[in-house]
Amino acid sequence: MTVVTDLQEGRRMRREDDDNVYQFVTDDTIKRAEEMCSSLSSNIGLERRGQTTYYQGAISDMSSMSGRFSKVTVADSGSSTDQLTLISDQPLASSRNALLVFRAGPGEDMKYLGKHDDTRTGQRQEDEGETKYIARYTILRDVRKR
Repeated sequence: MTVVTDLQEGRRMRREDDDNVYQFVTDDTIKRAEEMCSSLSSNIGLERRGQTTYYQGAISDMSSMSGRFSKVTVADSGSSTDQLTLISDQPLASSRNALLVFRAGPGEDMKYLGKHDDTRTGQRQEDEGETKYIARYTILRDVRKR
């Protein structure tokens, strides 16, 4: 669980730098984050490969009026406090205002606003026969209630 602790510690430090994170987050963002979290499986869906931890999550473009979200796998290598990798079964269009939620543990729903570029096709040999789409997600703001 060191990876999760490092991830959370990095978020805490950034959160302390913000005077009041909620003055920048709309009620709609908080509401959509809660709806997306409720759609996540109650199972944790945690997997480790080497130093990378994988979580099941969902992402939504807050600039889109549709309110739809896509299921993603979130990969955290622990090498950065503000970068995650998104893995999806379908292409994701780039977003400068993407809400990402995933469950890091029991009662630990992670909720971030961030940005990502268009996805690219995955190139791992073990995924041959399955098309996976990969994007780098940059965390801009932690929107969890404290």
